[in-house]
Amino acid sequence: MKFQQIRNATVKITYDSKTFLIDPWLAPQYMTGCFGLLPMIIAMNRRGDPRKKYVIDHCATWKPVDPKQKWIMCPMQPLPMSVAAINRDVDAYLCSHVHLDHIGLGLNGKGCEKLDKNIPIYAINRQDSNYLEFSGMKDVRVLEDRITYGEAEVIKVKAIHGTKVPCGDACGYVFRSPNEKTLYVAGDTVWCDEVAETIAMYHPDVIVTNNCAAMLVDNGRLIMDDNDLEKVCAAAPEAVIIASHMDNVPHATLTRKTLDEKLKEKGIRERVRIPEDGEVCTFDERPL
Repeated sequence: MKFQQIRNATVKITYDSKTFLIDPWLAPQYMTGCFGLLPMIIAMNRRGDPRKKYVIDHCATWKPVDPKQKWIMCPMQPLPMSVAAINRDVDAYLCSHVHLDHIGLGLNGKGCEKLDKNIPIYAINRQDSNYLEFSGMKDVRVLEDRITYGEAEVIKVKAIHGTKVPCGDACGYVFRSPNEKTLYVAGDTVWCDEVAETIAMYHPDVIVTNNCAAMLVDNGRLIMDDNDLEKVCAAAPEAVIIASHMDNVPHATLTRKTLDEKLKEKGIRERVRIPEDGEVCTFDERPL
């Protein structure tokens, strides 16, 4: 198994001979815009193809907690390699939800910038798949339960995307095979019963958590913070933890640096890898 941190929640997973790009937000640095520009994008896209209405209406509810975050452009960092290199050898895209920091959002209301439109992409529901089709993807599939190939499977699992009101539907993924270590990509979720149940059911060897503790006024904290990460470590004491979704969105309240400091204070820093964009982590096959 090979894990590569691309940028934000975009990660490249090679698992039992197949390669998946999860949440492929490949927009150039600063080119998705900012909270302050959302009203203009919303106004430009209120009419037209109804398949974009869900995303546009959803964006209208987003308000950063700190007013200073309103005009910070994102993605805040460049891609660590060329788009061609990122897309190379990808067998399928997995879209855990259609938020702009996971799939992009242009002035025309479309996402999926820089993606190979012919590569299959899996959405979590029909609403998301309609938007991906509107954005030009030619092979959109709804992931109802799992993807099976050879002896491996990718299982859709639950995520809770907010401590107040969930910020729309989202999911995580469990990768399982007799030939590989079990991988749990938790996705955009806070610590919750659903995460605890997934860990207890699948006993993952590697867990990827989204950890910048981003916040919005109406939804509260959207993804994990250091306290949530401590609970993950306690629930899976033998697992390797990888902290992702760092340093690229303005409404984050943790950076790689501050997460590193907080984990040291808690005495669990050695349990958690915090990869830089472009960094690769490899894991041996499951022993016979």
